[in-house]
This record gives sequence, structure tokens and C-alpha cells, in this order.
Amino acid sequence: MSVTLHTTLGDIKIEVFCDNAPRSSFNFLALCASGAYDNTVFPHRNMKGFMAQGGDPTGGKGGDSIWGGTFDDEFHPDLVHDKRGVVSYANKGPNTNRQQFFITYERQPHLNNVYTVFGRVLDGWDVLDAMERLPVIGGTKKSIANKPVNPPVIERVTIHANPLADEGIVYPSKSGPPVKQ
Repeated sequence: MSVTLHTTLGDIKIEVFCDNAPRSSFNFLALCASGAYDNTVFPHRNMKGFMAQGGDPTGGKGGDSIWGGTFDDEFHPDLVHDKRGVVSYANKGPNTNRQQFFITYERQPHLNNVYTVFGRVLDGWDVLDAMERLPVIGGTKKSIANKPVNPPVIERVTIHANPLADEGIVYPSKSGPPVKQ
């Protein structure tokens, strides 16, 4: 239940919460396996003390889930933004998860039950530290204020363990039940 993001700044290993956020984890792992995150900017949005956001081939429009478009939020009481390194989907409101995700730089309780948590950083804290220190363009224009001057890229993703695939569990639609193949 883990992947490594190989970025131009170094590697970040992420535990994926397949048990408590199965549909969200399935989406993330399927996108990783398909190469959808390869060569995407991460982060394209960088806010010191808050989060690093990216993983979107459109550079900030959200990308697409494996089902195309959006899918519903998936909240669990054990999955909260309580520390540095929490991994969640970015969204544009309720039930609008896609491809884009973020990693928190510190505790963000106001994000609980607003953004779907599906993982946490296991290793690569030095890389996360380096990301947080990246200089941003700044200014008042919202679209570029938090954009890194020289944004890193996810070169590729290694999937270390995927229990959903190992057990033949798929989510054939964005809202239907899982199917065992």
C-alpha cells in the first residue's frame, strides 16, 4: 500500500490508505500505474506552512479521474489533516475529486471532511522540506502567486504494493460498488 514519487528534487514515499479510502486509493494507484503522474509538475502550487499541490497534467485545472471527470468524496474519521505529510485530493467543492493532489506541510484541521485524505508521507521528509523552501513567483495574481519559480516534476512513480490489484478488486464506475475479478 505504498508508492514512491520520483521527483526532480528527490523521492517521496507515500503510504496509500486502501482500507479506509478504497475508491480514492484505487483512483490514485490506477493513475500511478497508467503513468498519468509521470512528467507532471509537483508542486505547481506551493504555500509554505500549508501545502504543496500538483500531479495534474493540465497544470492546475484538476486533471481527470480514471473514470473521466470527477468522483465523490470519501471521508473516514481516522483520516484527518493532523500532521505534516498528509496526502489528499484537491477539489473544487464537494464531490469533485479528480487527479490533482496535495501534501500538507503542517496540521490543517480546517480541511477535515472537505478534502479526501488517501495517504501520508512515509519517507522523503528532506524532499518535502526542500519543496517547502522553493521560491514562488509571488505577487497579487492568484494564478501565479504560489507557483514555484522553477517547479519540480514527478518523473515517474513506483508502486511498491497494491492490495486492491493483488486481490483483483476494481471499481468499474465512479459511484458503483467494487467488483472482484
